[in-house]
Amino acid sequence: MLRGLLLATLLLAGGSAAAETRYDTPWAKISAPAPGTVQAIGGPARGCILGAHSLAPDGTGFEVLRRWRNRFWGHTELIDYLTRLGKKLIAAGMKPMLIGDMSQPRGGPMATGHRSHQIGIDADIMFTPGPLSPQARETFEDPPSMLTADGGAVDPARFGRTQLAMLKLAAADPQVARIFVNFHIKKYLCGTLAPGERAWIGKLRPWLGHDEHFHVRLRCPTDSPKCEEQDPVPTGDGCDDTLAAWFRPAPPPDPNAPKPAPAKPKPLPAACTTVLSAR
Repeated sequence: MLRGLLLATLLLAGGSAAAETRYDTPWAKISAPAPGTVQAIGGPARGCILGAHSLAPDGTGFEVLRRWRNRFWGHTELIDYLTRLGKKLIAAGMKPMLIGDMSQPRGGPMATGHRSHQIGIDADIMFTPGPLSPQARETFEDPPSMLTADGGAVDPARFGRTQLAMLKLAAADPQVARIFVNFHIKKYLCGTLAPGERAWIGKLRPWLGHDEHFHVRLRCPTDSPKCEEQDPVPTGDGCDDTLAAWFRPAPPPDPNAPKPAPAKPKPLPAACTTVLSAR
């Protein structure tokens, strides 16, 4: 699996490496959650959430960005996780974390920005901590990258002990299934941490983008039988060929290859029809 092939796939599918993709989705137009007992339904990139709860604008160790986007909803386990993590950060003498997108009130596909975050178990956390004023949180944009200006390596002047501690605390919670970080960040950690200190970075999965924030994904909640669990992350620290593949050159394009058809959003689970129409 070559990095070039991954990049091409994501570009065609509307991934974060492409210009912001826009979908005509009714899920983005709903302002309130569907009534009922909280349930995550489907998978992170194909699903919805019943009875979603909202995260407060701020609390001990956290501040929520751009609430005008109405993406501060999630399963109660996500709300509890972020609340726990904020308290751990403060207890460790750190500044409050800045939380970006979680899920929409009923989950489902977003109009812009993400293909996942659909079932209330995902959250974006900025590598640069707060605090920010309430007004600055609402106008927040363009957080600083942790990479050098050419995007080819981690900038140690920006990615330091604070960012390492944030990731380690975030990954330590047993409810966390995986954390997406830029592949350069994963490589940097593999190269700077001693082998005996790397066990926890197995949860850190290399991906495109994710150089100014990291993306936390929880395990399926036990109260959500219709939630589709991803395969567990492989054993080990991930400092292996799965990481090296991101740095291999892409094969030359085939000029005779047919142009792929535009990607279409996958159909959601049948239960999401009820969630979408609930009053």
